[in-house]
Amino acid sequence: MRTDELDKGLLTAEAVELATQLVNRKITASQLIDQGFNRLTMNNKDGLPSWFLDDESKYYKANIPITKEAINVLREKQRALDARPIKKVAEAKARKKFKAVQRLTKAKKKADGIMETDDLNENEKARQVGKLIGKSKSSEKRPEKKIVIAKGANKGVKGRPKGVKGRYKIVDSRMKKEVRALKRIKKGGKSTRR
Repeated sequence: MRTDELDKGLLTAEAVELATQLVNRKITASQLIDQGFNRLTMNNKDGLPSWFLDDESKYYKANIPITKEAINVLREKQRALDARPIKKVAEAKARKKFKAVQRLTKAKKKADGIMETDDLNENEKARQVGKLIGKSKSSEKRPEKKIVIAKGANKGVKGRPKGVKGRYKIVDSRMKKEVRALKRIKKGGKSTRR
């Protein structure tokens, strides 16, 4: 099977099979048209009940033999469709890339301003430029915080829990209530504890 068959919009295995037969000259167009006619083609269907017509349209069809190649072409087409990124995901990636470029250009402008100042010596200029570039890159890939639940061995631990590397946050069952209480106190409301 060639990939140009995928571009033609052949949606069923029967359509792919008939198209390959035509392309490979196993069958001519006139033979294909002749196969579409049989003794029941011109039957009058007026006055027949709708359930009968629905049943006939569903089951009364010509049985066209299908090859494995035709099915593989359709599966390949479906895999190609599934591999494409969703439009919203692609837009989000483009926005992220655009914002990263904006941050870098802003940092470069600030770095140029720092390099032009005469008040600082070379080491201080280099340090400040390094900080600017670091800040612009740090917002791109910040490692996720690991949430450690204060249960069992981690209950009442002060400092870093065992086996935890990188950024972490210790949470307990009271955390939500305490945060709400702090917000209430900041607003000026009374504590509801008794």
